[in-house]
Amino acid sequence: MGTATAEPYAHAHTVKHFGRLAGAYDRRYHHYNQQTLSWALEGLRLSGTERVLDVGCGTGELERLVHERYPQTTLVGLDMTPEMLAVAREKFRSVPEVTFLLAPAETLPFASERFDAVASCNMLHHVRSVDGLLRECARVLRPQGRLVLIDWCRDAWHCRLAHYWLRVVKRSYVKMYRASELVERAGSTGLIVEEVRRFFVPPYFAMMRVVMAKPEAM
Repeated sequence: MGTATAEPYAHAHTVKHFGRLAGAYDRRYHHYNQQTLSWALEGLRLSGTERVLDVGCGTGELERLVHERYPQTTLVGLDMTPEMLAVAREKFRSVPEVTFLLAPAETLPFASERFDAVASCNMLHHVRSVDGLLRECARVLRPQGRLVLIDWCRDAWHCRLAHYWLRVVKRSYVKMYRASELVERAGSTGLIVEEVRRFFVPPYFAMMRVVMAKPEAM
């Protein structure tokens, strides 16, 4: 089990914010989700028999995409907003290979080396301790396992402006990262950065995909 003590990303403001959005989230953000989660699915490079953890799973849309393409994959989604998890569980109520848990990102409730792959999509900007999240993801990954991170990217000029604006107006917001910041943090976890890709989701989302791998021995 994890021992990280950092404040969980899903503080009260974040839980309240996404709790209000849960019922309309899939409809309101359909295009954004399809674009960003497709990039995550590609980055995972699954063969179809892996055990995959989705940290910050929301309504389970990544699980839906993975299950449609790789029905033999075992999927575990984790989130801190009960209302979002309720939507996710309803989607998979008759699919035992897909399960959802209520838990914080920086203290993952799993034994070490439990998963072949870990994804975290569209939630890093709410995380209180990205270092804690990365350490926990590295811990639960098996050797040669892959971590895929998708989030807004502060490398774009308009996202730098949005970063400062969101810090003032949105209480659930913490920080938007540059790709180089995530690469730098990977070194302290022992993970190896395999890929950094930037992409754009209209009308204004500058995104990044950072793929890290766990070496044979850490």
